[in-house]
Amino acid sequence: MTHRAPFFLSLVYLTVLTVATAIPVAAADDPPNAIDYSMWFLSDVRDTPECDLTYADGRYDFGATVTNPAMSCPDSFAWTLFAKAVKAGFWENWTSDRQAFPPDPWPRCKPGEAAETCCSGLVMSNEAWPQHCPVFPGATPGMPDYVLEPPSKAHAAALFAATGTIDATLGDWDTVPDNLRAAVIGSIQNELVFRNEVMMQYLFDRQMYHLEGLKAIFDAHERALGAYAPYHPKILAPNTRFADPQTPSMVQFPIGAIMLKANFVSFDHARKLGIDPDDPDHPYIVVNLAPKPDDIRPAGPDIEPQPQLLLSFHISSKDVPNWFWATFEHVANPGRCDWLGCNDSFGYRVTGKLDARGDIDTLQGPSPTYLPPHQLRDVDGSSVGAFALSRPYVGRDTITPALDALFRSLDIGTAADANTAGRPTARDRAWRSYRLKGSQTDFVTSTGRPTRLGNSVTEAGFVNNASCISCHSRAAIDREGAPALDIFVDDLSYAGIPRSHSGPPNAAWFYVNGYYGVNDEREAPAVRAVPADFVFGLRNACSIRESPFGPPWCANRKAAD
Repeated sequence: MTHRAPFFLSLVYLTVLTVATAIPVAAADDPPNAIDYSMWFLSDVRDTPECDLTYADGRYDFGATVTNPAMSCPDSFAWTLFAKAVKAGFWENWTSDRQAFPPDPWPRCKPGEAAETCCSGLVMSNEAWPQHCPVFPGATPGMPDYVLEPPSKAHAAALFAATGTIDATLGDWDTVPDNLRAAVIGSIQNELVFRNEVMMQYLFDRQMYHLEGLKAIFDAHERALGAYAPYHPKILAPNTRFADPQTPSMVQFPIGAIMLKANFVSFDHARKLGIDPDDPDHPYIVVNLAPKPDDIRPAGPDIEPQPQLLLSFHISSKDVPNWFWATFEHVANPGRCDWLGCNDSFGYRVTGKLDARGDIDTLQGPSPTYLPPHQLRDVDGSSVGAFALSRPYVGRDTITPALDALFRSLDIGTAADANTAGRPTARDRAWRSYRLKGSQTDFVTSTGRPTRLGNSVTEAGFVNNASCISCHSRAAIDREGAPALDIFVDDLSYAGIPRSHSGPPNAAWFYVNGYYGVNDEREAPAVRAVPADFVFGLRNACSIRESPFGPPWCANRKAAD
């Protein structure tokens, strides 16, 4: 109990801490405090020393002894996903949410059926808002007129009321308390979610782009349970292509599936948020994107695309059964390493003298792979420490020779000048401005602690409790094909914003026993929800027929009687 009181006092203190001077660091004879001890559980070195990532002849090699790089070398593996997404040109060659889930969907064509009111295949097209059938931009010339999406309303709800100082133009930014600044940035940013072709083919082949297809999966899952228990139904390889529509009894994306969520902010908003869009030392990736006029209408020819700064992005891949998770941020994002710190055992090394106290002659020294959150030590002469929030973390790390060699081998970030034309390339120097904040492969550590991973922009306002894998475990389909569970739980973060789930999923979300089910047998489990394989994007699916379910832009959405 000796360490708990100062720690909780520090959390209380930081909520009113709005002004701070230079950030004190630990003196040589200053022992670790409660915050230091708490951060120790987040600073584990993720990659085993046996990892030795190189790239040659189109192949990533993680070392002779590594057989499962996603698990044994997660940080190295995260940078290979970064490289794959950048080389693929995800910003113009992968499918966005609005391209994946049409507002007035048609079913898949059956063999021999004319494609007049059905979809014959995943069309290669740059159309940013297709009406009936999903599209994949692929190698089509030019860039789609992507429509920016606002952040989840849960980020913005009650946020401005909480600060009481911000108007629509962010004119009072200087008066925003430090502990709410990241939350405000999260409410201002816009996001786009992209999916690669492997993932899109699976969605299309199994008709998961409309509500009727998702409802059919729930029905098949329930029927399989009643017909086959104790056996599961046979599963065709997820990467199998079908000539005719198929309905699986469970959602299981192919190993090659990758999804990427990117967060953007306009130049004008960036300046008002204290972000320099013209930073010569740490340039931003700039993408021309169209603002969305409202929830229902797509951006038309009268709406000009605007240059947007790429602040951060999540990358998830199916290389692990419960997906592999990694998040990246621009190095100059204010508060980038707040709350959780930044952990990267492959790409960047922390520079400067690391705080180390006591007799360490017999130890190897602290690992330069973790950048801890800023903190104020001995606040106002007390023994209490507190996080110092929304400060920069620029100039605290340097690229490793291994990542630099990887970038050069792949011709990533090799251009001499920054590209601000609004259509990025892999060679843009600005790709070197982004940092891995952390990787994640499981719900808990080997000692049972819930793992943490959150982005200061994507999870703005609830980073301290964020867990990508845990949050996405709530992605599920109900009996109507609609989302079975909300993204957020009934609890609030330090900023008064609904927070996401952390730790293992709850079995009761999906099944309940003691139910008179099949053949009136009492022990047949009731299916509450079918897991959607961690993919929240399925909640964007619209209905082919009139339905009360679906997002606001669905053409056939009608209010329930």
